[in-house]
Amino acid sequence: MMPKFSVREWAELISEPISMEEQDQRVIEHAHLPAVNDKLSITLRLKIHKHYPDWTAIFYKGADSSARTPSLWLTKNKSTLFPRFTGNWDHNVGINSLGNGFSLNKWYHIAYTLSDPEKRLDIYVDGEWIRFYGIMSVKDQKVVFNDGPLLIGRAYNYHGFSGEIRNVRYFNWRLSVEEVMEDFFNESQKKPIVYGSKIALIHVSTEKYLSTKRIKYDLGSQNKQYMVICNGQEIDLKNDVWIVIGANDKGINEGDLVSLNNIIGFKHQATGCYLHSHDTNNHERVTPISKQQQVTMCSDRSFDDDWLIRRYNLTTSYDTGHLMSGDIIDLFHINTNKSALYSHAVLLGDESQEVSCYGDGSEKNNKLQILFNSK
Repeated sequence: MMPKFSVREWAELISEPISMEEQDQRVIEHAHLPAVNDKLSITLRLKIHKHYPDWTAIFYKGADSSARTPSLWLTKNKSTLFPRFTGNWDHNVGINSLGNGFSLNKWYHIAYTLSDPEKRLDIYVDGEWIRFYGIMSVKDQKVVFNDGPLLIGRAYNYHGFSGEIRNVRYFNWRLSVEEVMEDFFNESQKKPIVYGSKIALIHVSTEKYLSTKRIKYDLGSQNKQYMVICNGQEIDLKNDVWIVIGANDKGINEGDLVSLNNIIGFKHQATGCYLHSHDTNNHERVTPISKQQQVTMCSDRSFDDDWLIRRYNLTTSYDTGHLMSGDIIDLFHINTNKSALYSHAVLLGDESQEVSCYGDGSEKNNKLQILFNSK
């Protein structure tokens, strides 16, 4: 018998954003989709305009309500994801609860992956693995795939969602964690970061921008430095823009690519000050609430302005290559033994977040996303 080989295929079914209301529906016939054997994945970007008082469908594949592999729904009132599939023991199987629901008028990246050989369904939101469903009786229970059409939006007797959808992609294999992350970042749209790039840094855990309100730490009569904070979920062009520069003692050419695992610096565009940290001097120079190592902006250039940059990678301790817009990174302060830049939902009196150096970079609170800003 000749061996069977599976060919990996994928198709982008919707590219540019389209608006959808409860009665709208896109139909993609089975013959127009990549051929699926026993696994598949769907990724998409979704923005919800309003919550609906009943269940609503995002996508549904099947000729009738008894076949639903794959399908993805939003729960009533809260718009919580409700991923499902059909098994040979039950026509409606999947994950029942996924958090508190989506916020309105905000884009989310969603990945649905399903595999019968691996007996699991996985869901990711914005590149982060959220939850999985595992088939328990692995010898007897199987995922049932079907040759019905793929419906986007309204599905049979169920309303569709009110919002926008784009970049709907259908794969005939189960995406790996790394492939989901790559789809989330959309490599084709990423731009390289070079020396001289104007960028913004977003704290991944709280989605707030690395910023300043130009409040000063008093470190002595001759040494006043601006406090660095995380503030706001929309960019403030006056306070949130940084310029990528070389390390303190290193000459660089503006326009050169920035290599990962390299020591660099950041200059605040509006003030001309440098992203800075320093030792705590026996805990006298610490952040006001959590009492951790301060992160400041200093007008005088020194080795305390040098940061090691690493790109987050799920499989190794660090990644290689060049820095790109959209990368999730860690910044390690060189002069204090590589403490990692850190923020958390500890609020100051003005609702901004403390920023400090704390830990080894392994926590989500150490992660920043770097975004290219051309303005």
